Amino acid sequence: MQWPTALICILALMCCNCQDAPAPVFGPASTVFGQPAPAPASSVPNLAVDSEAQQRRVFPTTDFAFGFEENDFQTPAGTQSSLFVNNNQVLATLPGDGVGQNLITLAPCAINQPHVHPRGTEVSHITNGKPCSFTNPLSTSWLVHFGQNLQCDPAQFIATFPTRDPGTVTVSLAFFNLPLSALRATLGLDDATLQAVVDQVNSPQQVNPSFDTECLARCNIPLPEFTKENTFTQVPGSSW
Repeated sequence: MQWPTALICILALMCCNCQDAPAPVFGPASTVFGQPAPAPASSVPNLAVDSEAQQRRVFPTTDFAFGFEENDFQTPAGTQSSLFVNNNQVLATLPGDGVGQNLITLAPCAINQPHVHPRGTEVSHITNGKPCSFTNPLSTSWLVHFGQNLQCDPAQFIATFPTRDPGTVTVSLAFFNLPLSALRATLGLDDATLQAVVDQVNSPQQVNPSFDTECLARCNIPLPEFTKENTFTQVPGSSW
């Protein structure tokens, strides 16, 4: 069989290139935070390390110190200070680190209503006041949990997540905004009773966080006034 001269030359050239090419050598897959990545063992750039290091060099060191006070919102029932990337512009340096935090100050008798986090496990720590009532300080994804201050003084806790956007779904809002037919079949209540409950759940007074009225009476604290301007905007789906 006769091979065309041009094809033989091409094959010979390819073989020569294969023999002359050095074996690829890759650098380490990660580097210590804040330290420059070590030089790769060959001239082949380690794009994963270089791109991450270059991304961090865009920001000054002060951008890696996060202050909750820059991201708080005061309500009659307490203050929420979120370090979630999904709703805070000052956290531009955080996405690559895959973490998020939430600092919540609960007023006397206030509750961080039962909720779930669809995209992350939560670990809560009390930072001020007596221990709140928790279903569990360690709440896995989609586990219903809450934090309640049954004391007459403010309490504060910090929640940490292994994700930059854990999401929050408030159980009462999600459930009582289902169609009345679904609620009627589930709870066995008539439409008038269900509608009264739905209206109460969606009233400004019940926006999360909210108050335990019996606790307020015990502490001799009047029920504060809630308006749309001083409450969190929440929806049945992922909020906060």
